[in-house]
Parts: sequence; C-alpha cells; structure tokens
Amino acid sequence: MVEHFKHLVGISLSSPLVRFLSQYVWQQRIYFCFGVFFLILTNYLTVSIPEQIGLAIDHLNDPSDYVIQIIWMGLAIIVVRTLSRVLFFNPSRDIEYDLRQDIFSHLLALQPSFYLLHKRGDIVSRASNDITWVRAMIGFGGMMLVNIILALSLAGWKMLQISADLTVATIVPIGLGFVLVQYAIRQLYPLMRRNQEQMAEISDAILESLQGIATLQGFDAEKAFNQKFSVKNDAWFNTILKLSVLQSLLTPLIALSAGGAVFFLIWYGGPKAATDELSVGDLAAFIALIATLLPYMRSLGWLLSVWQRGNAALERIYELLDSQIERPELTLGVKVREQSLGPKIEIKNLNFAYPSASEQQVLSDFSCSLPAGSTTGIFGKTGSGKSTLLSLLSRQYNPEPGSVFIDGIDICNLDLFEWRRVLSYVPQQPFLFSDTIVNNIAMTDEVDSERVEEVVKLSSLEQDLDVLPDGLDTIVGERGIILSGGQRQRVALARGLYQTGGLILLDDVLSAVDHENEKKLVQTLKDLTLTEKYSSCLIVSNRISAFRHADRILVLDKGKLVDQGTHRELISRPGIYQDAWRVQKEGSSADQTTGHAHG
Repeated sequence: MVEHFKHLVGISLSSPLVRFLSQYVWQQRIYFCFGVFFLILTNYLTVSIPEQIGLAIDHLNDPSDYVIQIIWMGLAIIVVRTLSRVLFFNPSRDIEYDLRQDIFSHLLALQPSFYLLHKRGDIVSRASNDITWVRAMIGFGGMMLVNIILALSLAGWKMLQISADLTVATIVPIGLGFVLVQYAIRQLYPLMRRNQEQMAEISDAILESLQGIATLQGFDAEKAFNQKFSVKNDAWFNTILKLSVLQSLLTPLIALSAGGAVFFLIWYGGPKAATDELSVGDLAAFIALIATLLPYMRSLGWLLSVWQRGNAALERIYELLDSQIERPELTLGVKVREQSLGPKIEIKNLNFAYPSASEQQVLSDFSCSLPAGSTTGIFGKTGSGKSTLLSLLSRQYNPEPGSVFIDGIDICNLDLFEWRRVLSYVPQQPFLFSDTIVNNIAMTDEVDSERVEEVVKLSSLEQDLDVLPDGLDTIVGERGIILSGGQRQRVALARGLYQTGGLILLDDVLSAVDHENEKKLVQTLKDLTLTEKYSSCLIVSNRISAFRHADRILVLDKGKLVDQGTHRELISRPGIYQDAWRVQKEGSSADQTTGHAHG
C-alpha cells in the first residue's frame, strides 16, 4: 500500500519534503488550518461576486440589492484575505527560525572531519539562501497553491452551474497549457539545483578571498583570482539565463491558455446568448469568473519556480542535517570519573589518517602510557603528528576504537561533552571572535572576574592590556586582527587556563612569543601541575625550553614514537631532540651576545 502511494504521488515518504512537512510544518498546523479556512472564505466570496454581477446585469431595472451584496463581499474579502496571509506568513517565519536554529546547532555538533570535506561557502549558502527559499515555498508558495486549488475548484463549480458544455469548452485550452507547463517543470528542477550549487561555489570563493585578502594583495594575485571568479560567475550566469528563458515561457503559456479560454467562451457562448440559451448576465458572470482566475494562472509560473527552488533547497538542507555526528558512544557514553590527580592516559598501537587524505598515515603504531598528574612534553619536527595526537585526545577526531584509553576506558566510549568539560585544549592556531578580550577568554555569559585576572597574569597578557584602548573590554576585531600573533596566542592560552579541568592540552603556545614572555610562560607551565586546577598537562612545542620541567618527553618523527625520557636523558644521547637542543642553545647564546654588544 505504501509503495503504491509512493508511486501514485511520486514522492517518497522519506523524502526531504515529507520529512520537512512532518517535522516543522505539522507543528504549525493549527495556524495553517485557520489560514486555509480564511482562504476558502476569500475564494468563495471572490467567485460569488461575478454571480452577483451577472444577476445585477439581468436586473438592470433594480440592481441595488445586488450592488450592496457586491460591496459587502468586497469589504469582507479585504478582511479574510488579510487574515489568511497573516496565518500563512507568520508560521512560515517561525519555521524558518526553527530550521535555522536546528542547522546551527547541528553544525556546532559536527566534528572537524566534516569541515575538511565541505566548503564554508557552501555551508553558509545552505544555511541562508536555501532556508529563505524554503520559507518562500511554504509561506507564500503554500498559500498560493491552496489559493489556486480553491479558485479553480470554486470557479469551476460556479461555471458548471451556469453552463456545463461552456465550462468544458473553456477548460480545453487551459488543460493544454498545463501539459506544456508540466514539461517545462521537468526541465526546471535540475537547473534550480545547479543554480544553488553554483551560488554556493561563488559564496565560497568570495569568503575564501576575503579571508586571504592580505595574501592576495601582498602577492599581487588579484588578477588571477578575478579570472577564477569569472569562470564560476560565467557558469552561474549561463545557468540563470537558461532558467530565465524557461521561466519567461511559463507565464506567457499560462496567459495564452487563459486567453484561449476567453476566445472559446465568446466563440461558443456568444451564439448561446444571442439565442437566449444563456442570459447576458450569465455570459458576463462567466467572463468575470475567468477574469478572477487570470491572476492565479499568471502566478502559477512563479509558484512552480518557487516550489522547484524550495524543493531543491530542502534536499541541500537535509543533506546538511543528515550529516553524521561522529559520536560512537551516542547516548550511552560513560561519564569521566573526577580525580584529584587527573586522568591516566594509555595509547596502544594508534594509527590515524585524516579523512581528506586517508592513504597517508599521520600516526603509525603509536604507543605510550602517561601517568595521572604528570606533565608530558611532545617534541618533533613539523608534520611529525604532534598536533594530531592532541586532536585525537580532545576528540576533535575519533581514534580507532581500542587504541586510546582514559583511566582504562576506551576514549570512544566516553561521553564526548563530559570529556571535553574535563579538559582544556589550546590549539596551535588560535581563533578569536570579534568580541571583547574578556569574552574571548571566558566564552560564557557568566564571567568570573577574579579568575579572568588570574589567567591574564599566568598567560603574560597583563602588560599588553595597558596599551590597548579598553583593556579587557577591547574588541579585537575579526579573528583578533588588532592583536599581534603573540597577543592572540596568549589570549588563547588565557582561555585554556580559564577553563579549569583535570587535563590541559597546549599546542605550541610559545611559537609566537618573544624571549621575555617565553621565560614567564615556561614558569607558568611549570606551575600548572602544582595547582589543584590542572593535574595533568600535555605540551606540544618546538622550543626545548618548554620541556625543562616535564616529567617525560615524547619524541616523534614521521608519525612514530622514536624516543622518550626526561630533558636530561634526551640531551645526553644522540637523536632529534639533542640536535634541536644544540641548535637552540647556540641561537640563544648568540642572541645574548648580541644583546650585550648593543648594551
């Protein structure tokens, strides 16, 4: 039975349209039902006026009663039509709000692996332009669909009351017009879909160019990027031209069919009126009924266009909403046990490759055990897998099941949000929001001012606040543009320190700071595990100075653990760590000599 229904209506019960109707539109059903009720009244009154006009013509000696009927019907139409529009448009705005909120919540829950495979501009286009088309489809488009169905039904009923054979004669050209329109619709849908995808590509190109505008201008690459943009723009322009041609054909086709109906009415109905088979008033009423249909028939082309765009937009939106959130534990996640020493971390034969380059192993057969309450340094050349290891521990990406254990529990079985509450993660490339420094640090509505002041000191940010116009209340601009690289990094460090927990992951927090701030931050890192707020600490750095006080240092090379030990042990034996220590020691000595010479 279900399969027969699917075949009959041509729509799968699991299609985006059906899901959208059941998830969002159904919640507003009361408003839409009242809207349909007022549309019925509107259309009934609309098709009743031509009947009154015909009667008034047939009773020209005393048409006052019919004129009064026409007047009050016209006034009633104003009221009920306004109510019908309110009851369709307002719920569609609520649906737009709910849909946008759900998309944003879903986007926040998706892991970075999703964003590696999807362009930002395409996501923005789906969450903005596509939602607008869905609202237009369900609001104005839904109202017009009901309007057209009611207008055709009620007008047809009134026409049949006047003359059945005349009604059939006028339906022939209208039916022919619908057949041609149906053919055009089949050509419209793929073009609508392609148009929205190309618009997403254009959005992505603009967004990417604006984000890298300094690089573009610095390398005089504006011309090359302009040419690339022109290719995308030309492709979209060609698609929109084809769409415009089809859409421009729809309205004349429908208008032509309506004109054909009037021609058949006069050609077939005129002689009937001359022979008194129809009264002049009946013929006038018939013409008036066709006239009431003309606006709806003209808007049918626009309605079909909106419906096709909205349907294509729904498919793209549900592709986004159906993107899987990589949470192997789902609702069965194990809560993290709170301990004063922080968690014990054990890694067994860990292998990992990014989804966008699955053939390239970033970590290979990696194993280690990190005791609770320890400070661990992670050192290695660029591309050795240091940052990837922290991303896996923070579950920005999910490791293979059975490879990473937290206090003996597979990290993939831990409740993701509970686990992230336990740790603080300061990434290698800090991201700051266009907000105040204090809000970038606290990342919450309720700010602990004392805690903010404490972490500002710990992150050596205090001295920078004196030169900023509003101190902690300074708005840093998009991505923290008014701050230097070192200042952005220290704000990010302060953010990580503010979020107290049993584990802190620091990814190269010293890379953009000068030597004076480096000494202060090294002391901060030393003190971290001596407090109750942070019991375990993992530090990724290319600067050996960050590891002097670490309990253990892991040395990585090409995704493998090649050495481990304390700072003293590692500098005493040949290897990558010793080589880097010598180079950095010589560089530090040279800097000090240069400093004394200038002094």
